[in-house]
Amino acid sequence: MERQMRPASYDMSGQRRALLLIVRDKEKMKSNRCSFEVDRQTMEKFFEGCGFQYRSVLDETAQEMKEEVINFRNSINRSSGNISCVFVVTSSHGHRDVIIGADKKTLAVKDIIEPFGDELCPKMKGKPKVFIIDACRGSNHDTGVHFDSAADEKRSKEAMATKEYRSTRVPPCINDMLVAYAAMTDYVGMMNSTFGSHMIYNISQVFSSPGAAEEHVYNLFVKANAKMVATPVDVTVDEGKPTQRTERRKIIMTMESTLRKTLYLRSSNDSGVKTIEQKGRK
Repeated sequence: MERQMRPASYDMSGQRRALLLIVRDKEKMKSNRCSFEVDRQTMEKFFEGCGFQYRSVLDETAQEMKEEVINFRNSINRSSGNISCVFVVTSSHGHRDVIIGADKKTLAVKDIIEPFGDELCPKMKGKPKVFIIDACRGSNHDTGVHFDSAADEKRSKEAMATKEYRSTRVPPCINDMLVAYAAMTDYVGMMNSTFGSHMIYNISQVFSSPGAAEEHVYNLFVKANAKMVATPVDVTVDEGKPTQRTERRKIIMTMESTLRKTLYLRSSNDSGVKTIEQKGRK
């Protein structure tokens, strides 16, 4: 009987770099109910815990965010040190294949991902690039499915939790990439003023759990997705109208991956001093 070969793992002994793009809701910030601000705090804590040097960019226009992505990529290419892994995280309003800047104009998701392809970012060739796109991808809601038995429901949840969405709009030349979206195409993502977006909250919970550093990052995203699927959200429909009501919605993260090795975020003594930079409007 042939022994099953275990896949090789990415070398994570070098630096880890991250860019965090947050567009906050100014009206909700006035009442301390801004989910995007909670996401910022959650992701900064996540990056610090995983030994990343990161840059937080707040409340910029679509064009400014595009320039931030290019500048981040250029800084990686110019770096003389060994960089093992890159994360780019966005938290904003959005629609299909775009996120929305502070000026209400749109930035295409491909303009966040494409700059890190092998030709444009040779420094990261053969190294893992992870993109977390936390934004709505449409206006549809998932009301879920009624099941005839608990066993049927369990099988369905397991299937949904491992569902992968492979987009034809992401160029195939970007190897060693993992992209996680907050929702399926054409569907909304969900946020809460207390703990932020359901996607980032569940990712942070799973990635900080005991033993998580010994698990492949893709598997951790699957676990976070399973938690999202298992926790329906109550949504107010037709607020302020005679037909106002509460309905239960399901949230499903979708992922695409061209990772060719396993990726572990074990702590590294060589990751360097964590750099915390913030740029944005007050």
